[in-house]
Amino acid sequence: MILHILSESEGNIVLSDSEPTWLWEYKIPESRSITASGAFGDLLLQETPGNQYSVWYNNYLIKRGDRLTIIRNEPVYKLQFILNNSFNYYDPKVGNIPMYERGYNLLYTPVVQEKISFKDKAYSNLEIHFSPDYLAAFTPHFAHLADWLRKTERQVPARFCKINQVATGDMMRCLYDLLNSPYTGELRKMHYDALVRELLIMVLHQTATHPLRKIIRFTTKEVETLYEIKNFLLTNIDKPLKLEQIAKNHDVTLRTLKRRFFTLFGVKLYNFVLDIRMKQASMLLLETDTAIEHIATLTGYQSFANFSTAFKKYYGHPPKYFRSR
Repeated sequence: MILHILSESEGNIVLSDSEPTWLWEYKIPESRSITASGAFGDLLLQETPGNQYSVWYNNYLIKRGDRLTIIRNEPVYKLQFILNNSFNYYDPKVGNIPMYERGYNLLYTPVVQEKISFKDKAYSNLEIHFSPDYLAAFTPHFAHLADWLRKTERQVPARFCKINQVATGDMMRCLYDLLNSPYTGELRKMHYDALVRELLIMVLHQTATHPLRKIIRFTTKEVETLYEIKNFLLTNIDKPLKLEQIAKNHDVTLRTLKRRFFTLFGVKLYNFVLDIRMKQASMLLLETDTAIEHIATLTGYQSFANFSTAFKKYYGHPPKYFRSR
């Protein structure tokens, strides 16, 4: 696939298959890489080929706001998930089209020419590019997919869902497993085959039975506020968090904050805080010798008893079990 990327500020971006050391932390084993660096920042696009599909993990580390145009010279059927920060796609007919974190859609374009506006942030998405035959194998089970594939025969751009959908927790776990597969060689390919198939089935089932029908609308300020709160939670996990005070500090009610947080990120605010606390606790238990009582403090719990109760409810076992495994 021939790929061109244009920067609004710098013009044509020179692409390379070499990988600068500062991008190694994003590297996916056994993938092919395309990289670029400039005043705008750094790009790392990685392709893992499969049987009639390929998985693309794309990282945009933007140092200076810019609009990039990505051009591919052949038709693409792709299932796209937004992983980190919201992407703003530009359409000359309707202007900016935001696609929020955890958003997904299945898209067809006869020739890809995406215009994406970036701010000074780190962005990532994951795309699975399918052959038409791969998708066609699922049409006996999903009539809405068969209808959509017939529309793509006209060779005009087509969106599977009029409104971008929000990934479920199971979908996000599947994406995580794709990016963190522990296997190598043929077994890794088999693992990818299973995950891609599972992910596509989940998407087709959700869009057939419980599609999102209402457009999510936020102002730029509301989106920035939600990301600011999310980053605050991630970087202050060792502190007791008072959600009512956080909401008050951002001039919203707690009820409004909870509703907007769930709408944008697809996870309840309380569950998000619990998830990051429990993941941090399990990491400290398994990878360090830190006393369990101190781990409770490091994950924002003032009471060891409350930490132990929450941990057992979350994982099904008390903290000492994790330490003794």
